[in-house]
Amino acid sequence: MKNILAIFLLLFACCTFQKTIAQLSSPNFEFRAVWVASVDNIDWPSNNNVSVAEQKVEFIKLLDLHESNGMNAVIVQVRPAADALYPSQYEPWSEFLTGRQGVAPSPYYDPLKFMITETHKRGMEFHAWLNPYRAVFNMNTSSVSPTHLTKTHPEWFLVYGSKKEGYKKFFNPGLPEVMQHTVKVVKDLVTRYDLDGIHMDDYFYPYRIAGKEFPDQQAFEQYGKGMKKDDWRRSNCDSIVKLI
Repeated sequence: MKNILAIFLLLFACCTFQKTIAQLSSPNFEFRAVWVASVDNIDWPSNNNVSVAEQKVEFIKLLDLHESNGMNAVIVQVRPAADALYPSQYEPWSEFLTGRQGVAPSPYYDPLKFMITETHKRGMEFHAWLNPYRAVFNMNTSSVSPTHLTKTHPEWFLVYGSKKEGYKKFFNPGLPEVMQHTVKVVKDLVTRYDLDGIHMDDYFYPYRIAGKEFPDQQAFEQYGKGMKKDDWRRSNCDSIVKLI
């Protein structure tokens, strides 16, 4: 009986030791993250006309708050509507950063590089949050640059929404060109920035509106390959993630 007890205590001690070593070698073994939304200026920047200096102060305060609350990662929305909160060769500057889409911050700086640097200073992880399908947040109020993809590749987009909640433009998820463009955006980000992760949010079709079908019938007929439409749509959402 004593031998069995001794063996049990030895095994327990070994397991405890291994767990302690794993925790020491991986201080972020718990992922305690917060979402930081830029769309419609929900979290940061507080509005789309604050100065560059104020943008920096706001983000530092936000980081300090979450660090003091025990967070070890932030997931920041850097591509809310086929636009960018960083210099991009593929998409224009976001209106939620400067007030007008396509207009760079002045004085010029790279917000994403700044945010990553400040986050890593605190020993926290920085994850980039992308919305793969939303292209125009509100067709009545959104600023749309002449270089925006809805202008240069209008055939990639579909309009969906309601008068009450506003009409939006979405990438057509069933088009191969759309998937490849998203891959280019992600590849550009992970190549140029020291990111700890990529998060794809809203990588599904828009919520259905009663009596109004999402207008992707033409793409379905071309690429459906005999599948049921709902199965084909789910497959499109899976495919964009697999490609990335």
